[in-house]
Amino acid sequence: MRARALLRVLSVSRRLAGFFIEPHRGNVLATYDRSCYLNLDGQIVALVAPALLNGPLNLVVEMDAWQDRVAPGAVAASSGIEIGLHDAAVWDATLRAWPEEQFPTLRRHLPTLQRLLDMEAPEGGLARAVSRPNASTTALERRAEAAIVELARGLQRRDAILVSRAAGALAGMGPGLTPSGDDVLVGGLLAFALHADDSRVMRQAIISAVRDRTTRISMAYLEAAARGEASESWHRLVAALASHEAERIAIAARGVMAFGETSGSDMLAGFLLTLDALLPQNAERRTQNADS
Repeated sequence: MRARALLRVLSVSRRLAGFFIEPHRGNVLATYDRSCYLNLDGQIVALVAPALLNGPLNLVVEMDAWQDRVAPGAVAASSGIEIGLHDAAVWDATLRAWPEEQFPTLRRHLPTLQRLLDMEAPEGGLARAVSRPNASTTALERRAEAAIVELARGLQRRDAILVSRAAGALAGMGPGLTPSGDDVLVGGLLAFALHADDSRVMRQAIISAVRDRTTRISMAYLEAAARGEASESWHRLVAALASHEAERIAIAARGVMAFGETSGSDMLAGFLLTLDALLPQNAERRTQNADS
């Protein structure tokens, strides 16, 4: 530990606010320019600068220069990193399921989001492979190709066995604390949060398949997504999708894609893949017929 860090929390997710009712002790797992990951008695917590916004694992704190103040391996406790939540705003990370009558609106926006992703997704992840699994060019894309095809097929058929097998193959695939394969699955789990009626079995199939196959940090994000918990940028995107405002939707989608180097784009790709499978192709026509 380089120096004692006194951190005032500006906002905290509702789940973590409950967790911090009792004192906890743990270690610093990793530090970045604007974030720091802790393992506190098995709970993964992300200390983030305000620019990174709220999230299911986030404590938004008044601090930007992480690597000058907190070192990996440091003890996170009253004698090391002191975390003060006394004045913190509590933020609800839970996405709400969309009413079925609004599914046509959601489906209408999928092509717009897909075009944006195709044009702006960075190289190095799996977003492009999810969109075009038979046009893989990188080693990572080729590794993931069969699993992506199987995931899409399993989602379309509502086949939990296929989905589980594909999720197990994608788990931990790619470099970093949140590998690209996991990010695709996180996006899929968030899509299930919007289409919640028949999603429990599928969510459980994914989580069971990835357990012990990836990093602790990535697993924490997967579990949060399985509970329907998402970052503030995702909440902004979902709100924009209900607004019918094309520019607002594009801005919100870019906000999601800005997360990490490729993580945001990979998550958005998994989100679109899953919604495309879940939402009926003729939803808009059925709604129009019902109204006539």
